[in-house]
Amino acid sequence: MLLWSQEVLFDGGLGVNGVAGWFERRGEIPLVPPQGLREYGPVLDDPDHPDESFVDDGVRGAAFALEYCDAHGWASTRTVRCLAADTRGPGFLKAFCNVRRTTWTFRVDRIISILDLRSGRVLSADEHLALLALHLPRDHADASVLALRQVQNVARDGVFALLQLAMPEGRLPGKARDIVVDYVRAEAGAAGCDMPSARSVSLWIDNLAPPLDAVVTSVTNLLGEKDKFVRLLPWLLKIVRSQDSFAVQEESVRELIAEIRQHFRRKLTEWPAHRRATS
Repeated sequence: MLLWSQEVLFDGGLGVNGVAGWFERRGEIPLVPPQGLREYGPVLDDPDHPDESFVDDGVRGAAFALEYCDAHGWASTRTVRCLAADTRGPGFLKAFCNVRRTTWTFRVDRIISILDLRSGRVLSADEHLALLALHLPRDHADASVLALRQVQNVARDGVFALLQLAMPEGRLPGKARDIVVDYVRAEAGAAGCDMPSARSVSLWIDNLAPPLDAVVTSVTNLLGEKDKFVRLLPWLLKIVRSQDSFAVQEESVRELIAEIRQHFRRKLTEWPAHRRATS
């Protein structure tokens, strides 16, 4: 595994450059509310927990519209991007509210219904529970939830990078979605993980809209794992070739590949002489 120094990824504190910077220059994936979403009534923030109670593992990047009833009985519909969760009972989500433009805390058991961010439809009761299962108290997690958590941990960085290419306008087309799901399946196989149900994986993918800093962090993580990054490259090209703006995107990916080569060559010169191949 290659360990990448901050000097390679950052340019004198002026900002991210190189491969991670290529993703940053694309801008943040917009959070697009489903069509017909309406707001009604104020929502009040539930009592906050200390920040150390919340973790972002498996949560960051998840986005959906939810119908919520707060502790005072006010109901409202919000489009949110999840930031962290406290999985101790009864379970809380800390999320950025796209309407209020600030962070709120939501109790999981007060979420009345969820609208799928990709399709705009209200999830069925089973889908609702499947999507929230990752954010419920851990002692309630069954084998399928644990399997999904494991696959998310293995594939999340690559998925975030793929979505950054696949969702330039905040929507995930069907062909690109299938490519991302296939990538998750391939990455789970490479890691020796049990593959959860296709429905649970698709539900996870459909409700992701990672913020820009999470994407850059994921790409930085990938740069530290050369084998994983190499496995990701063919899937990046598949995403590009699935889009209508193929010609423009293809040139952009050529720039990405050029920067990847530059990174690897630069890092190679920093290795100790006894570790470099000699002719």
